Amino acid sequence: MKRSFTSPTLLTLLLLAGSIATPFSASPGGDLAQQQPKFSWITPPSPVLTGEAAIASFRLPPGFRIELVASEPLVQNPVAFAFDPDGRLFVVEMRGYMPDPDGKGEDQPNGDVVILEDTDGDGKFDKRTVFLDGLVLPRSIALAHGGVIVGEPPNLWFCRDHDGDGKCDEKTPIFTDYGKRGGPEYNPNGTLLALDNWFYSAHFGWRFRQVAGKWIREPAPQRGQYGLAQDDLGRLFYNANSSMLHADLIPQEYAKRSPKNSSGNGSSIAKGTIFPGRLTTGINRAYSSVGASGVMTTITAACSPLIYRGQQFPEEFRGNAFVCEPSANLLSRQILSPKGAALTATSAHTDVDFLVSTDERFRPVQLATGPDGALYIADFHHGILQHKNFLSAYLRDQIAQRNLAQPLHLGRIFRVVHEATPLTPRPALGKASPSDLVQALSHPNGWWRDTAQRLLIEHPNPTTIPPLKKLATSQSNLGSLHALWTLCGLDALDPQTLITAVASPNPAVRAAAIRLSEPLLRQPLNAPLLAAILALSDEKNPLVQMQLLLTLGPLPDPNATAVTWKIFRSASTDPLLREATLNASYGRELPLLQNLATDPHWQNPDATQREFIATLTEGILTSHHTDSIVNLLTVLTSTPPPLQSSLLTGIAASKKSLKGSIKLPNEPQSITALALQNPLATNALLLFTWPGKVGAPPSTIPELSPEESRSFAQGKELYATTCAACHAPTGLGLDAVAPPILNSEWVLGSEDRLARIVLRGLTGKLTVGKRTYELEMPPLNTLTDPQIAAVLTFIRREWGHEATPISTATITRIRQATQDRSRPFTAEDLQPF
Repeated sequence: MKRSFTSPTLLTLLLLAGSIATPFSASPGGDLAQQQPKFSWITPPSPVLTGEAAIASFRLPPGFRIELVASEPLVQNPVAFAFDPDGRLFVVEMRGYMPDPDGKGEDQPNGDVVILEDTDGDGKFDKRTVFLDGLVLPRSIALAHGGVIVGEPPNLWFCRDHDGDGKCDEKTPIFTDYGKRGGPEYNPNGTLLALDNWFYSAHFGWRFRQVAGKWIREPAPQRGQYGLAQDDLGRLFYNANSSMLHADLIPQEYAKRSPKNSSGNGSSIAKGTIFPGRLTTGINRAYSSVGASGVMTTITAACSPLIYRGQQFPEEFRGNAFVCEPSANLLSRQILSPKGAALTATSAHTDVDFLVSTDERFRPVQLATGPDGALYIADFHHGILQHKNFLSAYLRDQIAQRNLAQPLHLGRIFRVVHEATPLTPRPALGKASPSDLVQALSHPNGWWRDTAQRLLIEHPNPTTIPPLKKLATSQSNLGSLHALWTLCGLDALDPQTLITAVASPNPAVRAAAIRLSEPLLRQPLNAPLLAAILALSDEKNPLVQMQLLLTLGPLPDPNATAVTWKIFRSASTDPLLREATLNASYGRELPLLQNLATDPHWQNPDATQREFIATLTEGILTSHHTDSIVNLLTVLTSTPPPLQSSLLTGIAASKKSLKGSIKLPNEPQSITALALQNPLATNALLLFTWPGKVGAPPSTIPELSPEESRSFAQGKELYATTCAACHAPTGLGLDAVAPPILNSEWVLGSEDRLARIVLRGLTGKLTVGKRTYELEMPPLNTLTDPQIAAVLTFIRREWGHEATPISTATITRIRQATQDRSRPFTAEDLQPF
């Protein structure tokens, strides 16, 4: 029987949003007084089952079985867990969540982190040690640097056991803005160490790691609600309560550099269809989200996705996504398939999902691939899933009628195994030799590879570098990939290793090697490495093509531009590769647009090509780069009408992004002539102003004097030879090199402050706009005072800037005032100026 779709009630995963370590559902919007309609279905009872009895409530595909490996009182209300290098399980217990329908007592410090151990080797945990207690609604955990990272909003703690008794002796905050104390929804959670050696959390706008004993962080997209996962390539996956699965298909360091990124970061790749094994009427608004059958057909509490990276399941399960749905008491299995450079997900089941339970109190909220290859499930096992902030009158009645509020402090850990393959023996990586850890980088189970990579980086040993380089340049697919990222984490990558890896027969290794080459490509001595990458101009694999576009696009090298254009032409029908091209050309849109204007395949653009051209056009205009805008208008008048219309559409779209009009040095004769016959051109002209334009408001910015104009012209030349390599010809900056100058408050603000920066340099953290940088700017005090004045005058009057010019006298005064300073300024030092 075909199931019909119903409108999902937005059940807010309580842990989802980061508050709890599991997807507790919740639907914003109060309807407590809403009259409930009558139903044709009868709500089933919700008996309390023991962990052993609950086994009979599960249904799995043939060949699979589910095993109980821990239950209350050994574990209670688990919301997150992590295996240590020797197979012990660290579990976060959120024992304070919703003790009753009013949530009384949620603020009590009764949350724990416990260590579960299997002391007799029978595959079941039998020992419990309380590592850390006294927590209020904790929700995330990760292992690092001999300690445990615990999320308890608003704190992210780093906890260590110094005497080896299994109990925390030291608890220090890593960050104190890890969400907020209070309601458990929409707080950070799901801490994950990714392939790139950074920690990420769901619903947290930073990524972080430890460097030289110090925790550092940088901005990151705020992903999902509850739970975070990665695949073998290091791509991040997450979801929201009513959206099954999302993926970052373009790594964040590229996605963030272009404001036009959309599909590559956070792409929704799956439908929300589910197939429960029971009536699902005990949810917040079943009267509107459950049809006549009494069975949910669309997710309302999706959370905690996992990409299966083990070897215990049959091969066709490798790389599948599993998603928790605690309100429907099931796990959904999604098969991921490449679609060009992107991914799509399709449900593996059309009748009953991969794992379903008839036990309403079964609440899967966290998944992990264990060291043994099995799929581990944290069952929060709590009758009330919906948080009090969004509890409907309907569900409140359900709780009372069926006594869902009791009993408290239950919880289970299950594992799913396939009967055809034995489980991998318990690991002992905590005491493994460096050579054994290098070997573990090629293990078929992702948990072993991830753990070995982490331990190798946390305990650097010079003897591991040669075998890591050998592995990185071998033909071991996943081993080579992890070896490259391990060398990166050890700061031990060299050009020759990357040159060899760039030529790997494995596309994932090629793509990673290209990405990891970027810091070295900024050094002119690494021309052989650039040549090796440029040799991939005939690359056909979409993932490698995307990485080539992202890496080569921003390079101010004509050969790199030629390869970028060649790849784009061959792959421009792929939406994700088009997006990667837009991303890579940010700030350098004009050359790409000029190429498109002469390409026969773009003379009569289709809908997607028109959108692409309009976005390029908008990027050129919002850069306020006068020469590029003048050249754009020249391109506009030399193209056929269909292409011309796309360009004019992009100009019109720029109105929303521009701050005021665009000032041109002269009347744009080409477009004014075009306006006589094309209404789109007439509309576009409204964006521009020039000296003598009829009806234009008079400028409030004084014109440059002849002497200032000469200084501006000199500054333009000096900027191109001295500053553009770091800050880009467009003033947009280069990611991981230098922040933008365009619209920067540090450029357009105090003259004295800006002069100090250029004369003596800048170090430490600097916030430009809404982004914080931590980069070094060397002093430029070898330039003469007139030269520095010229450069600063140029950047304060270029790109649409309207700040006052800076005189030589100002530079001379600041040079004398700071002549005794031997170290660079910090942002704090400059506050008085």
